Amino acid sequence: MSSEYRESNESPGFLLWQVTNLWQKEIRMALEPLELTHPQFVLLFSCKWLNDREHGGVTQIQLAQYAKVDVNVTSQVLRTLEKRGLVARKPHPSDTRANVITVTAEGDALAGRAVREVEAADRAFFAGLGDDKGVLVGIMRRLI
Repeated sequence: MSSEYRESNESPGFLLWQVTNLWQKEIRMALEPLELTHPQFVLLFSCKWLNDREHGGVTQIQLAQYAKVDVNVTSQVLRTLEKRGLVARKPHPSDTRANVITVTAEGDALAGRAVREVEAADRAFFAGLGDDKGVLVGIMRRLI
């Protein structure tokens, strides 16, 4: 069976795969000096972002759902961030099955540096879109 597409550059999935790989390479290069992987950055900054807005604390499940990351992967990444002293887990005040995840002072500082690097890489990567960047963002929101 052959593809429904005559050319590979007609396949939205294949194009998304290629763009994602190119973009992730840029993000990896931006985060490498900070000794953070992309998943570590996403979960560290998401935890900071959510804790800044949710004053009751953020659970691992909430963090995984927000970042669209598998719960088991979230747990593994958080374990690594905790060992590095970037996040802390403490028992949830009302749910004995859950922990509240917070960002430490060191994690907060690193998250701030990392987001500046990631956003600079994003600006450079997407600069070629010009005014169409908003269109792309709208399309991605619809897909999510």
